[in-house]
Amino acid sequence: SSSPMVSAVNYAALSASIIAVLLTGKFMVQLAAWRAAEVLEKPRYDVISNFNGVELRKYKPYIVAEVRTGTPKMKQASSSGFRQVAGYIFGKNKVRKGDGPLKMKMTAPVRMESQSKDTSISFVMGSKYDLASLPKPMNKNVTLRQIAEHYLAVKKFSGPPPNEELVGQIRDQIRKTLNEKGLIEAKKDKTFLYQYHDPFATPNFLRKNEVGLELTRGSVKKILKE
Repeated sequence: SSSPMVSAVNYAALSASIIAVLLTGKFMVQLAAWRAAEVLEKPRYDVISNFNGVELRKYKPYIVAEVRTGTPKMKQASSSGFRQVAGYIFGKNKVRKGDGPLKMKMTAPVRMESQSKDTSISFVMGSKYDLASLPKPMNKNVTLRQIAEHYLAVKKFSGPPPNEELVGQIRDQIRKTLNEKGLIEAKKDKTFLYQYHDPFATPNFLRKNEVGLELTRGSVKKILKE
């Protein structure tokens, strides 16, 4: 018969093996969530320059489904707004011709536009839709809006959904770079936060976040000529 010490060693080894299998399984689920988000349709843009890790992007027009939350608090706005906009794309809508709802595919990123007194949460609509073909929201808080071509200065970072303090720090870093380059913000009190992965299944080190500031067309054109 085996000694108590050998039994303890065998039990420890078995426990370690079980934990390793469980952790491997968990990581595979996390990796699958990350991969699923990576293939979602995203707004189209061109990177026209890069200054100190700040990307200067020219976005093509696109449409969003949006909820204005009436609060500047990001966490509160995210919880309330996300549920409502998600409800729209997953069926709380009415097709304009015919009956019933239309379930649409998820896209990325989840957009947050933060201002001094309000924060809006929005999803980008698939490029195959226009305002005439998108279904009508059943929730009066959800609106459809065309986003015109625009320029955005963006800084990327990984990690969990960022809080206001971190977003503010990154915004200040972007502003420092913009001031050095003579680039001008289109709206001083507006900050964009883009989140590309879910906050639950995707591990934080794989989650991509971006903070962006919209730029005036004139200041960008001036920089490009130099």
